[in-house]
Amino acid sequence: MAVSEETFEKIASLVGDKNTPAKRASTRAEKLKLYGLYKRATTDTDQRPARPGMFNIDGRMKWDAWAAEDGLSKEEARQAYIDLAKELVGKPVEDVLAAE
Repeated sequence: MAVSEETFEKIASLVGDKNTPAKRASTRAEKLKLYGLYKRATTDTDQRPARPGMFNIDGRMKWDAWAAEDGLSKEEARQAYIDLAKELVGKPVEDVLAAE
């Protein structure tokens, strides 16, 4: 099932909103996975800047999370993001999908 960009952005805004109730707490690895999938779904790989230096640990971790998703198409990245968001957030994501 292909998800529209509009629906994807609605779900991404839910995930990023601190007021959205979480089904369960996310790990740092899951947050990085969401980041990498989001960047892959919304930005072309050729727009990725050079990998940050070794003293920019957070920047490197985010860059690596994005680079790890290079094998996915934008549609596959969107679907993987939504699947993980459903696992972490639950009902609010399912409500957005049901309205599509």
